[in-house]
Amino acid sequence: MMTDADKVEFGNRLAKLVADKHWTDVEFAREASKRFRGPHDFRRCDISLYMRGIRFPDPSRLKAICETLGVEEKALKGDAHVGVKH
Repeated sequence: MMTDADKVEFGNRLAKLVADKHWTDVEFAREASKRFRGPHDFRRCDISLYMRGIRFPDPSRLKAICETLGVEEKALKGDAHVGVKH
């Protein structure tokens, strides 16, 4: 289970990766929704909650986020031994 501090660190990493791609929250939500196989698309408010460390995505949403950003889940969650996918 993630602590509040873990959620904040995740949010900071997510925000940096999105900013590195020069995407707004809305643009990122749109891109992540293309890779998500769930009943509801990502919304800007979902992305904002993740970036602010208030909420953590469920496994299927996390997978779509990582695919969109080209990173492994462990890297985004904070495992220092895993990096960007090639």
